[in-house]
Formats: sequence, C-alpha cells, structure tokens
Amino acid sequence: MGLVFFFFPHFYAEIEGANFENIAWLRNLGAALIAINGVGALLVIKDPQKELKLYDVVLLASSLETIGLIWSTIKWEFSATNEWFIKVPMLLAALVTILLIIYRPSRNLNT
Repeated sequence: MGLVFFFFPHFYAEIEGANFENIAWLRNLGAALIAINGVGALLVIKDPQKELKLYDVVLLASSLETIGLIWSTIKWEFSATNEWFIKVPMLLAALVTILLIIYRPSRNLNT
C-alpha cells in the first residue's frame, strides 16, 4: 500500500471515492510505510534476534498506524465513499501487527 500511496495517491483516492483535497498526507504516509514497514522489515528479516531494536521500531510503527487507522475508522474521519478500501487495509494492518507481536523474538540474555 505504501508504494500505491506514494506514487499514485490520486489513483487510490479515486478508487476509494475520496476527494483530492489535501492529498499530500497520503503521499507522506506512503513514504513512511515504505521506509519503516517495508525497508525496516526487509532489514530485520535476515536476523530478527540480532536486529531486535529495529524489529521493535517496525512493531511500534505498525501498532501506532493500526491504532490510528482503527480510531479514524470508528470516528469515520475519511472522505472516502467506498468503505472496503478503508476497512480491509485496517483488518490487514491489525493482522500484521498481531503477527509481529506473536512472532517477536525474545531477548537472548546469554549474548
């Protein structure tokens, strides 16, 4: 989603039925998703135990983004008319966050 938000924010707004006012936030969100959730996760996957601090940054970013999306969905702070384009990514974000929590490597106290 980060790539779509960053490179094609107007396309995404069009398919979700949102207006194009203040679309800059969508491109900025895409950049953050690419950098933290994308590149960060790729760097962590090689050795999650060794990269535990970076794993925690990715987990924190994912958690805060998911909480923000859930909050905005409850208050319906979107101009979108197609609810599926809000609710499905919210559910997927929640699933990813839960999986990151479940599979978080434990700190090895012997190293």
